[in-house]
Amino acid sequence: MFTNLIRRAGGAAVIAVGLAVATTSVASAHECYIASRSAQGNAMAGSNSQAWYTLVVADAIQGDVTAGRITQTQANCIKSAYAATGAPSSFTIHVKGVTGQDGVLAAHNPNDALMTNGKGVDHAFDAYGAQIFGSYAQCGVSF
Repeated sequence: MFTNLIRRAGGAAVIAVGLAVATTSVASAHECYIASRSAQGNAMAGSNSQAWYTLVVADAIQGDVTAGRITQTQANCIKSAYAATGAPSSFTIHVKGVTGQDGVLAAHNPNDALMTNGKGVDHAFDAYGAQIFGSYAQCGVSF
């Protein structure tokens, strides 16, 4: 699933597509998440809101196996490598457009440093993209 988005979005644009790779219906969403929200808050938002979706990273990686993009051996390696980074195992990401902001939370915020400070709205790929892509690369999967 991650690799399919990279093929479709290409290069730096994949950051904008973000972790919304679990379903094609959310593939156009950005990867905004509330970094400081509790696990219970994420669970409630991810299961009770049309605006938020909980993406389990291991499930997205396994989806690449189902789609035939990687082997099960590669997926197992990627999952282990990602878990070893200490990055979150899931993200509850914003998947519904925001009126007046080009459909993106914090789209016009000029303070890019705030997108990875662990408070409020952050961008998952800005915060954890190196761990995600690094795990694929470590296991010999190129984009």
